[in-house]
Amino acid sequence: MNNECTGNFEILKQNVEICFALSCTRLAGNYFLAELHYMNEMLLQKTLVEAGPVVEAEIFASDEAFLKFKNYGTPESFAKVKLLVDTGSNISGLDQGIIKILNLNSYKETEDWVHGHGGSWQVLRYNCVLYLPIFKRKALTFDVLGGNFNGSPYDGVLGRDVLRFCEFKYDGVKNTFSLTAKGF
Repeated sequence: MNNECTGNFEILKQNVEICFALSCTRLAGNYFLAELHYMNEMLLQKTLVEAGPVVEAEIFASDEAFLKFKNYGTPESFAKVKLLVDTGSNISGLDQGIIKILNLNSYKETEDWVHGHGGSWQVLRYNCVLYLPIFKRKALTFDVLGGNFNGSPYDGVLGRDVLRFCEFKYDGVKNTFSLTAKGF
């Protein structure tokens, strides 16, 4: 397959109706990764052996970094991550190590309370850009809460703040799941 194409990448901002796009005339070969066969409507359908429903994603520090990398192949800092689909979480979370690597800034040192099975604690909120292959040529600007995912098979969780743009199907009998973008 040819590793060139033409098209537009966009940033979708939550709670903002205005989107912008830059035209691209050539995409870097980096865009065509192992996820190439997922460029159709459905992201993946994997077995749920021990880790649960985990998807591969790219996290960028800013809209500009995403657009420069995807449209022009400009070297930009981003992280390839594995995120657990967590329908019980109302906001997504990302490992503090990834947050430090991307040098994400928190919202004025304000902390959010997180309540879980293990109790309650305060964490910082950060803004970043999420790219999933199911988003095709778009990305989503979203907030994440910093967390500690050391020792887990994933780098964070994908909460309902992102899942509201998706359809998630879990088949316990077949031990599979699928995640499809809706409204993109």
